[in-house]
Amino acid sequence: MGRDDTFRACFFMHSGAYDRIHEAFALANVILARGGEVYMLFTYGALKRLVRGKTDMIDECEPTPFKEEFQRHLEKGSIETILEMLRMGKRLGRLKILACSGAMGLLNISKDDLIEEVDKVTGLVGFMDIVKDANLTLYI
Repeated sequence: MGRDDTFRACFFMHSGAYDRIHEAFALANVILARGGEVYMLFTYGALKRLVRGKTDMIDECEPTPFKEEFQRHLEKGSIETILEMLRMGKRLGRLKILACSGAMGLLNISKDDLIEEVDKVTGLVGFMDIVKDANLTLYI
């Protein structure tokens, strides 16, 4: 459990694929709704989703086999966007969005490029201090 016996989940968000990010936020929001806490470290492809204007972008390079399905359901409004799910998690509380400092340097992304929902820029060492108390750790 986390420091106060709260269920803690930590997600290493590596893939930028829309379906993986969307599913990670769905899982995070279930954990949050049940009173848990979630820390998500965004790196490489996933980090690009935290850049202003790119969070919900589905382009021709999208590797997901569900690309057309996501586009259709998003246009109809039958599913939430990634940004809407992120904001829902923030409203539920105990969701921390972290941007990987090493990946930011490699991808030439500055803190000013990131969406306002990012709580902190940190490296792997800082994230490992959080992970050590986790009940669930996922690499997505």
